[in-house]
This record gives sequence, structure tokens and C-alpha cells, in this order.
Amino acid sequence: MPAPTSSRTLWKGAISFGLVHIPVTLHSATAENRMKFNLLDKSTMTRVGNQQV
Repeated sequence: MPAPTSSRTLWKGAISFGLVHIPVTLHSATAENRMKFNLLDKSTMTRVGNQQV
């Protein structure tokens, strides 16, 4: 799902370092992006099953 081109700004501000002024905006997240990993058996390269107890 592509991210929308315009999202609602939660906060606007700026960071200043002497004469340098950097505008900053904070936006809400539109989607959860997580990397998922699977454990693999070294010899067979199949997924290792974990049973939650």
C-alpha cells in the first residue's frame, strides 16, 4: 500500500545552530513496517518451528 502524498502534521518546529535554521515537522505513521526473520535449519535450510508454551 503506497503512502499518501500528504499526511497530517502533528508538530512543527525548528532547530537552530547559530546562523543555521532547519525546519522540522512530525507526521503520524501511516503503516507499520517491520522486518520479519525466520530461523532456518543449517543443513536442510527449512524453517525451524518454535512452540510457545
